[in-house]
Amino acid sequence: MKLFLLKEDDEPVWVAALAHETMYGYVPNTGKFHDNNALRNDYYMERDFTYEQIGSAEARRLIEQVLAPFDEEEYAEVLAEWRADPKPLDPTEVLSMAAGFNP
Repeated sequence: MKLFLLKEDDEPVWVAALAHETMYGYVPNTGKFHDNNALRNDYYMERDFTYEQIGSAEARRLIEQVLAPFDEEEYAEVLAEWRADPKPLDPTEVLSMAAGFNP
């Protein structure tokens, strides 16, 4: 599993994990990583975000100190979907799985 910091206009927006061509994005509002096909498409095709490969310690720091929650009104629909996600990934597990990988 590889971890990335995704930036837009040089601002941190996502911590993402790539596993077997599936991209998971950390959502501060839920405290979990969620399968995010839009991020996957961006990574493989569009590249609207910039991607910086990071390690588990940096991902943990960004999750705890940097990433801001998404606006509850503006993103109400997608946040409802993420909250209903039956298979979110716990950040502790994701960071542990990625710990053996050095960027």
